Amino acid sequence: MILQLIVVSCVFIIPFIKTSNGNSLIRFDIPSSSLFFFNHIIDVSNFFLLFLSGLWLTFVFILLTQLFGRVWCGFLCPQSFFSLIIEKVKKKYKNKKLIKPLEIMLGFLFAALLTTVWFMYFISPYDFFNIIFSSSSNIALILWVITFSLLFLDFGFIRFKWCKYLCPYSKFQYVMTDNNTMYVGMKHGKDDDCLKCMACVKGCPLKIDPRKNPDADCIYCGLCIDVCNKIFKKKNKNGILFYVFGIKNELYVKRLNLIITSIITTVLTIVFIYHLIGVEPISVKYNSIEKTSSDTYLIKAIVTSNLDKPAQVMIEQSECFDIVEYTPIMFKRNKNVELTLSIRLKKDNINSIKLKLLYNYNKPPVLSEVKLK
Repeated sequence: MILQLIVVSCVFIIPFIKTSNGNSLIRFDIPSSSLFFFNHIIDVSNFFLLFLSGLWLTFVFILLTQLFGRVWCGFLCPQSFFSLIIEKVKKKYKNKKLIKPLEIMLGFLFAALLTTVWFMYFISPYDFFNIIFSSSSNIALILWVITFSLLFLDFGFIRFKWCKYLCPYSKFQYVMTDNNTMYVGMKHGKDDDCLKCMACVKGCPLKIDPRKNPDADCIYCGLCIDVCNKIFKKKNKNGILFYVFGIKNELYVKRLNLIITSIITTVLTIVFIYHLIGVEPISVKYNSIEKTSSDTYLIKAIVTSNLDKPAQVMIEQSECFDIVEYTPIMFKRNKNVELTLSIRLKKDNINSIKLKLLYNYNKPPVLSEVKLK
């Protein structure tokens, strides 16, 4: 529960943490179609890097699942965290008439809170309410209401039935586990020590029997371990339920599936870091290229800065064209700036040109190709 509290706190705090370029620590920003990842900005047009990051994250989860089973459900999932809080609050109230209204009230509160924080991973938390309640962005409010309604239905009425019967990630985790994966249950040879008090089953939010090793529906919350320890503590003994690595309770890593997943995850990590470091400091996305005369073009584009500090971006002169008109770009806290550039070609039959964007006099310019025909 403590680890879950730390994780959920981090989930709530991360959107509000700003890096040196003024963006969130981790967020997929829908208005700019970009992924903010620490101090890097990955534009949606960089499909390969986005695909690579998703693939890397998938294999990290597979690796963790092969080692620790449904550890996400028991230690990291906000849904199970809030559901456990509601269940614990329910047990403290003996007045049955108040239990249901209390469940609904807490479900409403947690659903609103989690929906809002989740949306802040797609919309800046500092602009969130302006965007959600803006008359021009009704779609954002509609999506918020739909998401809130689903979570309210979950927290108010379903909770652990979702974990047991509906959650697609739990089914994925179950497929990835084997006989050496960590689970919650009895150590081998402890069967005779069981008092058969059934306190572990009563304390389980999914009402499963943790003594039957392992149970695919177990979410690793550890409540059965706590209950068992309390019962045995009265007899000055240790409980018989633990987090167990397979039948022998040994972390066995020489498994073919684990080795293959580890190799793939390591390779993806190296490739992802290599490409992340290699992200261009300045990138350009062209919106329109209009021919205004026989040798003059009007270019409109969005310039994206991945720099971690304010900068001025200028366009160098070229042997192929003259710059008729443009305004140097200043990056402060905004990562996207519109560029309008008018050029006049010096030569005939030029199909494309290369813009040289200078952002630092001590570093080479960033080259960006513009296809004119």
